[in-house]
Amino acid sequence: MTTAVVIDSPESEQAQAWWFLDTLVVEHRCAPGMGTVVLEMTLPVGSAPPLHVHDDLDDTWYILEGQMVVRCGPDKLLVGAGHWVSMPRAVPHTFRVIGEREARILLVHDKPSFRDFIRSVSTPAKARVVPTDPTFPPIDELMRISASHDLRPIGPPMSAEDSETVLAGVE
Repeated sequence: MTTAVVIDSPESEQAQAWWFLDTLVVEHRCAPGMGTVVLEMTLPVGSAPPLHVHDDLDDTWYILEGQMVVRCGPDKLLVGAGHWVSMPRAVPHTFRVIGEREARILLVHDKPSFRDFIRSVSTPAKARVVPTDPTFPPIDELMRISASHDLRPIGPPMSAEDSETVLAGVE
């Protein structure tokens, strides 16, 4: 039985940081032998992935800072700091970062498929900030890579108009 403990800090040079499309992702280290994957993502205002499904990954995240409108299955909600979003595999989902500042979320997964997807399309971050000049691979390449990492896009990203409609219903 392994008893090694890992304590990671925001300043840790050992934690890998990636520029993933328009986001910053910090991969936090876990104790040896654990299957848990913990990723901290910083997302700029307006960031919105395509509506997608993970067929073999339960997707969970905790919002540390900022606000997002999320769509999980048929539900559309406003979430902010302190909210926990937990979706079983095969639930279609997307989100859009709204407001005046970036959002920071902590993803906790029980397998590495999404982390491996990030590694496949990212570049090592030169600084722990959202990239000022984000890069996106050609869409056909992004689709091919996502399919090999249990991420299946099924629709467009959430538009600003969609998020405003949700906000109008919340207020």
